[in-house]
Amino acid sequence: MYANSTAAMSELVFYVNGKKIVEKNPSPTTLLADVLRYKLKLTGTKVSCGEGGCGSCTVMVSWFDRSTSKILHYSVNACIVPICLLHGLAVTTVEAVGSTKTRLHELQERLVSGHGIQCGFCTPGMVMSMYALLRSNPVPTELQIEHALKGNLCRCTGYRPILDAFRSFSKDSGCPMGDRCCRNKDKKNSSDVVENCNENKNESDMGKQELIFPSELQLSDVYDQQTLEFKSDEVTWLRPVCLKDLLLLKKQHPEALLAAGGTNVAFYLRNASREKPLVIIATTHITELRSFEENEDGFLVGAMTSMTLLENKLMSLIDKHSETKTRLYHSLLDALCLFGSPQIRNRATIGGSLATASRLADVNVLLLAAGSHVKIASTDGEREVKIHDFFTGKSTTCLKPNEVITDVLLPFSTQDEYCGFYKQSPRKDLTLADVNAGLLMEFEAKNSSTVKNAFFAFGGLSSMLAVAKKSSSFVIGRKLDGSLLNELMLSLANELDQFVSGDDAKSFKVAVAQGFMFKFFLKISHQRFPKLEFLRLFKEEERYLLSSQADLQQKHSGVQVYDIITNQSETDSVGQPVPHRYAKQCATGEAVFIDDILPSQGELYLTLVTSTKASAKILKIDPSKALAMKGVVGFLDHTSIISSNKTGLYLDEEIFATEKVDFVGQTIGAVVAESHEIARKAARAVVIEYEELQPITTIEDAISHNSFHSWPGDMGAINYGNVSKAFGSCDHVIEGELKVGSQEHFYMETNSVRVVPKGEDGEMDIYCGAQFATGIQMVVASALNVPCNRIVVHTKRMGGAFGGKEFRSYLVTLPSALAAHRFNRPVRCSLERRQDMQITGYRRPYLAKFKVGFNNDGKVLALSLDMYSNDGFHPEISPIFMAQSLFYSDNCYAIPNIHVRGHLCKTNLPPTTAMRGAGVPQGVLICEYWMTKIREINMYRGGDVTFISVPIEDSMTRCFDEVLKQSNYEQALVNIENFNQQSAFLKKGIAVTPVKFSPGLPPSWCMAGAIVNVYLDGSVLLYHGGVESGQGLHTKMIQIASRVFDLSIDKIHISETSTGVIPNSVTTGGSSGTDLNGGAVLDACNQLMARLKPIKDSNPNGKWEDWVKTANEQKINLSASGYYSHAYKEDFDWKTGKGRPYSYYTYGSAVTQVEIDCLSGSYVILKVDIVMDVGKSLNPAIDVGQIEGAFVMGTGLYALEEHLFGANGHLETSGAGKYHIPTISSIPLEMNVSLLKDCGNPQAVYSSKGIGEPPLLLSNSVFFAIENAVIAARRQAGLSPDFAFNSPATTKQIQSACGLGPQHLLKSLVT
Repeated sequence: MYANSTAAMSELVFYVNGKKIVEKNPSPTTLLADVLRYKLKLTGTKVSCGEGGCGSCTVMVSWFDRSTSKILHYSVNACIVPICLLHGLAVTTVEAVGSTKTRLHELQERLVSGHGIQCGFCTPGMVMSMYALLRSNPVPTELQIEHALKGNLCRCTGYRPILDAFRSFSKDSGCPMGDRCCRNKDKKNSSDVVENCNENKNESDMGKQELIFPSELQLSDVYDQQTLEFKSDEVTWLRPVCLKDLLLLKKQHPEALLAAGGTNVAFYLRNASREKPLVIIATTHITELRSFEENEDGFLVGAMTSMTLLENKLMSLIDKHSETKTRLYHSLLDALCLFGSPQIRNRATIGGSLATASRLADVNVLLLAAGSHVKIASTDGEREVKIHDFFTGKSTTCLKPNEVITDVLLPFSTQDEYCGFYKQSPRKDLTLADVNAGLLMEFEAKNSSTVKNAFFAFGGLSSMLAVAKKSSSFVIGRKLDGSLLNELMLSLANELDQFVSGDDAKSFKVAVAQGFMFKFFLKISHQRFPKLEFLRLFKEEERYLLSSQADLQQKHSGVQVYDIITNQSETDSVGQPVPHRYAKQCATGEAVFIDDILPSQGELYLTLVTSTKASAKILKIDPSKALAMKGVVGFLDHTSIISSNKTGLYLDEEIFATEKVDFVGQTIGAVVAESHEIARKAARAVVIEYEELQPITTIEDAISHNSFHSWPGDMGAINYGNVSKAFGSCDHVIEGELKVGSQEHFYMETNSVRVVPKGEDGEMDIYCGAQFATGIQMVVASALNVPCNRIVVHTKRMGGAFGGKEFRSYLVTLPSALAAHRFNRPVRCSLERRQDMQITGYRRPYLAKFKVGFNNDGKVLALSLDMYSNDGFHPEISPIFMAQSLFYSDNCYAIPNIHVRGHLCKTNLPPTTAMRGAGVPQGVLICEYWMTKIREINMYRGGDVTFISVPIEDSMTRCFDEVLKQSNYEQALVNIENFNQQSAFLKKGIAVTPVKFSPGLPPSWCMAGAIVNVYLDGSVLLYHGGVESGQGLHTKMIQIASRVFDLSIDKIHISETSTGVIPNSVTTGGSSGTDLNGGAVLDACNQLMARLKPIKDSNPNGKWEDWVKTANEQKINLSASGYYSHAYKEDFDWKTGKGRPYSYYTYGSAVTQVEIDCLSGSYVILKVDIVMDVGKSLNPAIDVGQIEGAFVMGTGLYALEEHLFGANGHLETSGAGKYHIPTISSIPLEMNVSLLKDCGNPQAVYSSKGIGEPPLLLSNSVFFAIENAVIAARRQAGLSPDFAFNSPATTKQIQSACGLGPQHLLKSLVT
């Protein structure tokens, strides 16, 4: 098989955290994350998306580069790295960086103290990305730090505290307050604290505790020289170490896949169905493919060169050669800057990118335009191919089955040659392009304006890379002037229109491609003829056009200001910015999430078998192929049910579908096996036969088919005042519609459960990351036909939830419990990301139809509003959430006459569920949509009462006035107006939004319990019914206890939430966790202090431990059970419209400024100012974190995240690669948060207020700022300011709405 006679090794050797790992004949399908988690038990490495798109699984890989005699460190995604690629390499995981048992690493310490941790699931990945950077570059710039984290997603924090903590390692970091830094003040006389002060933090202990690179790998090249061969039943993995052997293997296995960086191989290994065994040839150690050669034509790059290494080489060449000679290299750096993520760039290779022939590959389209050459080799010889001839069709190249790419020539640019790379994508990072372009233009001679040659290539327009041949030829021989630009735009539009026929985004893609050409034309005009008279550009536009992608990167900043209490005991932590109680465990990877729990002997793994049809009769369920697989233990379906097959809040859902399926993702069965991998593979082998029926999938379909869920009782409409009469007296009446898109929770930890049968009396322990432990207990007890006292639910923490683990977690829990009961063995189920997204619910989308009447002074007199929500096939809690939308149809405005109605559409989509904001984000956006121009005259004032009888506090208007002052709103308006008058294709917008939100649950749920145990050593163990999901609930409960006991928080511990300790707990949601559970904890602690009071009085100088010891000696009970029920019990009467559903509001206001690119639709959030009334904060750092995180999540809802189902009911935006939550690049460049001073709230513990959801509503200011920028563009284009603009405000919608195409811009730019 190999040219030399040495036999291939079947033993894999690599190091993990300094320990040598030897695997004899490992399975080629095994991925690094699986080895770390399931074999080595290093569960600090998390798996969230399974496709290298979120960074949770980031680890560091190190190797000794013998060509430079240096140890190189780089971050990779462990979830997509096959272990067979690791021979002779060293892997470092978060466990080796620092530990609570020894000491934390400096970067972990700073992340903890900087409040950069909430749920903590993403934290180990963040730590490892930063750690890998610091090992390579101990003192990076702030932008390098941000760049290193662009491959890591976080759904909780909003990223700002993470960036602040890590940027303290940069030399140029400092306090954002400058001379006003709190460190420059007298602490005793200052109550203003700036949270992210980095002063004096850049003295690092880096290097003092770093893991030493294995000497064996550094001193010997034996592993580099070994040929490898690993086999399984399905895959053969071969690794040659010289080009000759590679070519022989490719001749013997022409169908073989080549694995260089391996970024795509994992998908073949795990997901592809194969009719015959797969052969993979790893090219990682072929030195001939990693060579570099500079010649007179350009730079010859080995095909195995990673994108990161290519980036470094190009920067060296740019430093070495003139700007004119390296123009292509500058453009390549632009492409690489936007390529994937750091983890992907560290592995992906230039040869691999070309071989995929992807129509969206950023590098490919530029190399095509630049006329690169590709060198190809086989056992038949070598050949060189022009890249124009290399790509032959859809994902195809001219490569013969036995050929491989060896080198790629990156040509030097000539003095008269210009090139550019452009990309438009839904999100800046971690996202494939909607459209990209590689553009080249060459002129006749120095100072000539006559075009000699041109080549225009585009990606994303069709199934393959598109070359605009006619337009390229059209410009040749023409002079660079306004006439050419105008004609070129028309030519390009006509030519590209043919490429995108049949695409529903046709006009958008053609317009974006035109915009690319427009920018390129202006760029080369200014580069070649800086004083060209026929063009005039605003300075900001000139900077935007001429700067590289790297130069356009801007660092993020912000200030967080709040009061802290100074006149209290040192041990009283209430009101202090205490870090998250379990932040250190999260930073070190020690925090245990559900799938981190080590399996017990005989533990089984379950995978759901779900429907692939939206509406169909089930004709046959055949699990025979699955049951025949080795390691499969059994299959469950509706015939396995012990008691009733009915479940759900209204018992209207089936555990397992029986005769019919009503949505894609409905559970039909479950496969139980001895490993995750076997169970998932077997689940795909179960055969389901259907008879398809016609589904209803949209709101419009539901309306036309009169398909609605019924409302319980009299709910569904509110009639306040006399709307009909009011409309008759209005000066103006406007009508309109607004669509609000849905949103996926995208919590980092997918729904997971572990069920352990106790072996007697039907007892069972359930470990799950669910918000409603009692709900899980009840449905499991019902399904197993046992009393609730036999089922104990344990929840230690959740890796995010946001409502998504409140009512749908039973989807994984019930089948797992049935399997554990049947096989009498522990069973766990952890959903893969795509399945979790398809089946577990989402925020409901809305269609609103409104009619508003107002007078000439802007005072609103009447509102008539119909809201339609797409609630899927089962209503679940839709009535409650639509009720919330109706209650907030006024937002912060006094409307004397209101008639609002809610309609619950029944469709063949998965049921919607709870999500952060509970129906309020939709209702508030709808209100603000029509209220924007007439806001202030209609705002409530302190002392007013809403139409649902809830009083308004003056802090609402105080927040509004304060944020206008803080943001310098009036001056910002003037600046933006001046900017928009001067700028042709960049427009700015500003918007201010007030909100009110009432934390709470339905009145019948407003109760909580707690138990506080004091032990003989003085330590305290606290239990309550709430669940920690990253919102800091446990931390606040500990702070409450610390105040009552006047005890250091280090003495107080919370282990978990358990139904075996706290019975009948309500769900943790509605921003009510602290209000309810805090009241119960306070009650229990007060009871204990009352018992201890006589002892304290008799020994006032004693210590806590002395009092506890004495109490025990006096046989005083040191355990107390606390209980709290909300004092406010009034409810809303839907029939009469009377009553008061809420006890208080949390208030806030935000001012947001944005800048949009009218040609592409891309936007930047320039600045956000927020002022929130949180009462007297229990923990201002946690509250600020909730504000920032909620705002960024809301930015996704209103301006980024498209959650789309196809007509067939399948989720089209499934997985991290297609569903785009905000990244670091999505957040505001400047984000300032202030907590309103001198506020209180007598209706909650220590005058605090619920804060988890209210700030999310403020992010609709992003939507309206974008809309205002679009209006400015439309005004310039001579279009009406009245236009359809729905949420989310995606780049596609922005570009289309602007109506400011190149033809309009020519009028303003060309003289």
